[in-house]
Amino acid sequence: MDFQKLKQNKFSFIYITIKDCNVCKVLQPRLRDFANKFKGSEFHLIDLDVLKETSGYFMAFSVPTFLVYSEGRELIRTARHLNIDEIRAKLNRCHKMIFDEDEE
Repeated sequence: MDFQKLKQNKFSFIYITIKDCNVCKVLQPRLRDFANKFKGSEFHLIDLDVLKETSGYFMAFSVPTFLVYSEGRELIRTARHLNIDEIRAKLNRCHKMIFDEDEE
């Protein structure tokens, strides 16, 4: 998998998980739903059981890890204890900043 390419998208959600993580299974659909609501976003689910090198590349050493990138810049990083309301607020700010900038 080309991790560098994932980071270059306009608004890229990266969710890092493992198969046996029940918290990951509960949060993943909610975060995927966020991706569907934000213009220009893409959601990437990465299973560490399959792609072990992901952990080192993204410096993600606990699951779940949720990252948001825009054109190579990391905008959001949260791991283990994810607060959905806080993530939603950060996503709204970042999305507005990125896409309002395009309209100018």
